[in-house]
Amino acid sequence: MDAQREDLPRISVETLQDWRRIKANFSSAVFEALDEQLAASRSSLANKEFVDRTFEISRPNIRVNGRNLDELNEDEEEIEPFDEGFDRHIWSLSDQSLKWDEDIAKKRRTIPLQVEELMQGLLEGYKELCNEESASLPDADDAEESGTGDNVTSEALTRIEQVSQQTYAISEELRQVINHIAPAVRIDTERASL
Repeated sequence: MDAQREDLPRISVETLQDWRRIKANFSSAVFEALDEQLAASRSSLANKEFVDRTFEISRPNIRVNGRNLDELNEDEEEIEPFDEGFDRHIWSLSDQSLKWDEDIAKKRRTIPLQVEELMQGLLEGYKELCNEESASLPDADDAEESGTGDNVTSEALTRIEQVSQQTYAISEELRQVINHIAPAVRIDTERASL
């Protein structure tokens, strides 16, 4: 994370002028209080040192216009005002983006395994269904031996009809795909031969 983003936020001040005003107000309040309390015992130089030291200690905990005061040159020209709310919103979006990246990474690790398990289950179910259907259908050799093959049940005939319709539909789809792809393949082979 960025050094500006600490657990304990800094005190934010809009401009350097505001900071100077706070400093002047504090200085005058301290001088008044110290003058009343210690009028005879302290000099004004000691009072000024006390105020300067106080502000030097507070410097790492102050932000002026979104920039750390200890990194800011007080003689520098004013820059565009910093929007604290917008800054917090940006950090919030950054955190949210990191969470989404983490969630996507987890899903990339787990979902393919789940899909694989699901596909294996479907294939096993399909194999079982095919085995059951093949067991329920009479052998062609048995039908020939018995003569006319009249012993085939109506359920088996219905199922045979469904399977043949599905097979025909699949073959039609395959024929359409081949007709659609064949011109492109022919063009590619002609280009390759040139």
